[in-house]
Amino acid sequence: MSAKPNEQFWIEHLMRRAGFGATPDELKHYKSLGYHGTLNELLHPESIDNSKLERTIAEQGFDFLDPTDLKRWWILRMAFGKRPLEEKMTLFWHGHFATSNRKVRNAYAMYLQNLLLRKYALGNFHDLLLAISQDPAMIIWLDNQQNRKGSPNENYGREIMELFTLGIGNYSEADIKAAARAFTGWQTRHTDFFFNARQHDYGVKTVLGTTGNLNGDDVVSLLARKPQTGKHLAKKLITYYAVDEPQASYVNEVAAVYQASGGNMRRTVEAVFKHPDFCSEKSYHAKIKSPCELVIGTIKTLQITKLDGDLPSALARMGQDLFEPPNVKGWDGGQAWISTDTMMERFNFATRIAQDKFDAMEGYFSPSQLIYRQGLTNAKDVVDYFLNLLVDADVPESTRQRLIFYVSTSGQSREGKKATNQELLDAKLRGLTHLIMSLPTYQLC
Repeated sequence: MSAKPNEQFWIEHLMRRAGFGATPDELKHYKSLGYHGTLNELLHPESIDNSKLERTIAEQGFDFLDPTDLKRWWILRMAFGKRPLEEKMTLFWHGHFATSNRKVRNAYAMYLQNLLLRKYALGNFHDLLLAISQDPAMIIWLDNQQNRKGSPNENYGREIMELFTLGIGNYSEADIKAAARAFTGWQTRHTDFFFNARQHDYGVKTVLGTTGNLNGDDVVSLLARKPQTGKHLAKKLITYYAVDEPQASYVNEVAAVYQASGGNMRRTVEAVFKHPDFCSEKSYHAKIKSPCELVIGTIKTLQITKLDGDLPSALARMGQDLFEPPNVKGWDGGQAWISTDTMMERFNFATRIAQDKFDAMEGYFSPSQLIYRQGLTNAKDVVDYFLNLLVDADVPESTRQRLIFYVSTSGQSREGKKATNQELLDAKLRGLTHLIMSLPTYQLC
């Protein structure tokens, strides 16, 4: 941690975790609110006018029957929306209730599920769990369409306990079988929930010690209020937002808020960000950026407003294919984001951002304009500006000095001739940006 931590320092940290970073103008706004004011605004997205984003989306004419358009739509929301925590929580729930269009094969159903996750992102967990249990994409994904009286399919009954609520070791096989019977007849027609009464098992069932003519609603209520569910969610949220290996005390404190609030996710998430371990050295630059955090964060930090149509493919090559998580557990995150192939894609993305082939087009990265606005004129100030902008200046002094030397040296134009001052400046700035984006620190948030 190279900078002396203060409130504004931790606001930048908060925005990388609770959102996808922030533009300089956004940071100026959040810093005027202070840490707690920023957190309060993030936790109440309904109070923020997002109409500009909705107008931009309407202008794009997205086809929600097209999986690629669906992915572009969500990237645009993450990059330009004014409700960062709402969008980051939607991404969290997408990984938690991992559903893939590879099996669903219905982009519009996936679109509706995404709207559902956003609607309940910071709401009550019971309501979200009930809604996702009746979600058409989820019903197809975990085979509840085939869950019928006399021949129960246990897929949803198992995953709702193992992955969505209690976690492994907090239920029995008998609980799974009984829960599967409770969800019989929960089906979908087209993109609507359909309760098939003729296929529902109305017999007596026992789930987690509760006996009766239980249905899916009863099972959802049972699971949502269990302390094990609060602990399972608390650990996942802390791992997602704060540290990969949280202390037991951190998990227990957040789980206690979940339990005391009756599953209020706004208060539960607030507890994650208010805990001392979140604003600490153990959390700072301690998590590997997900592909979405890397790509969207770069777009915001470098004030790019023009999004290329193949960004969904770039994210997929980095290991995060939106609407197509790898399995029912979602993305593992952490060290799993990094491999030889995915690192190469991250470096390719850095090259793509830094290149100058789009100079004549508005909306792409223009480093010369950035330093012009800052009034910077010497190599030291330029390097410090970009180091602060991209990595909080969290690099060894030896790295900083090498970058200053790089910017200070003269060079040639691409044609091999001596470059003009403007050509050299632009080439150096783009090279500097690429070098910083290739540093290990840039892979961290």
